[in-house]
Amino acid sequence: MSDSTSWSLPLGRWWRVHVRVHALFVAVAVFILFLSTSGPGHPGAGYGALFVVILLASVIVHELGHSLAAVRVGGNPDHIVIGPLGGLTQIEVPRERDPELIVAATGPAVNLTIVLGLLPVLVLTGAGVTGLLSPLEPVDLITGAWWLVAVKAAFWINWLLLSVNLLPAFPFDGARLLRALLWPALDYRYAGQIAVRTSKLAALVICIVAWFVRDERPLDVLPAWVPLTLFAALVYFSAQQEAARLDEGDWGEELFNYDFSQGYTSLERNPEAPRRNGGMMRRWLANRRELRRRRRESQEQDEERQVDDILTRLHEKGMDGLSAKERALLHRVSARYRNRQRN
Repeated sequence: MSDSTSWSLPLGRWWRVHVRVHALFVAVAVFILFLSTSGPGHPGAGYGALFVVILLASVIVHELGHSLAAVRVGGNPDHIVIGPLGGLTQIEVPRERDPELIVAATGPAVNLTIVLGLLPVLVLTGAGVTGLLSPLEPVDLITGAWWLVAVKAAFWINWLLLSVNLLPAFPFDGARLLRALLWPALDYRYAGQIAVRTSKLAALVICIVAWFVRDERPLDVLPAWVPLTLFAALVYFSAQQEAARLDEGDWGEELFNYDFSQGYTSLERNPEAPRRNGGMMRRWLANRRELRRRRRESQEQDEERQVDDILTRLHEKGMDGLSAKERALLHRVSARYRNRQRN
C-alpha cells in the first residue's frame, strides 16, 4: 500500500496548495459517463460530462475551504487529493481542539453555502426541490433546459457532499467533528477511538440498510445495495486505517504535540499502545509519517526565514503594510510558536 498521492494525477497548484485527483475519482467519472450513455432513457454523454465537471468543482471548493481554514489557524495544507466524496488526505493543523473543529466544519459549510445559494433559483424556476434531497434517486434531475439541469445537478451534488461529510464516520468530516467535540472531555487518542467505533457502527448500519433495499430497484440499473455496500466498505476500512494510525502512531511526535489542557495526569491514562510486528500497514504508516515530517519541516523552515522580513515591514508600516498572504503566514507561524510553548 502506498500514499494516496501515488494513485493520483496533478491538477496544478491553487493558492499554494497542490491539487491532485485520485484514481478512485477517475473510476467514478468513467462510471457516470457509462451510466449516462447506457442506462434506460439515458441522457447522453454530454450530461454525464456535465455531472463529472460539477462533481469535481464541488469537491475542489470543499477541500479548498478546508485548506484556507487550515492556513488561518496555523495549519499546513501542502496538498489535497480529490476523491469522489471529498479529499483523501488529512490536513495538518495545530494539535488543538478549536483548529481541528474549525477546519473540519469549513468543508461542509462551503457545500451548505452553495446549496442555500442555488435554492432560490430552483424555487423561482418551479423546479422540484424535495425530489432532489434523495441521495440515491433524485427525482426529475435531468429535466428542463441544460442550464437548469446544471443548477439542479450542482444543488444535488453539494447536498450529497454535505450529507455524507456530516456522517460521524471516517474518512468524512463528521468523524473529525465528533473527535474535536469530544476532545474537552477526553484526550485526543480516546476521542479518536470513540470516532473509530462510531465509524464501524455506521458501516454496520449502512450494510443493514443495503440488505433491506436490495430488491427495490430493477437489475437493469445499478441496484441501490451495490453503492451502499461499497460505501459501507469504504467507511469500515477507513476506520481501520484510523485505528492503525492511533495504535502505530509516532509517540515521540505525539508527545511533542500533546494537549496538556487536562494536566500531566492524562498521560497516565494513555500508556503507549503495544506495537504490532511488521505488516504492510505499519510500513505504510511509517513512510507516510516520515514524508509528512520532512515536508512539514521544510515548509516551516522556509516560512520562518520569511518572518524576519515580514516583522521588519510590520514594524515600519504596521499591519496595513502587509499583504493578505503575509498576514496569513505571520498568523500561521505565530500559532505554531504558541503551540510549541504550550507543549
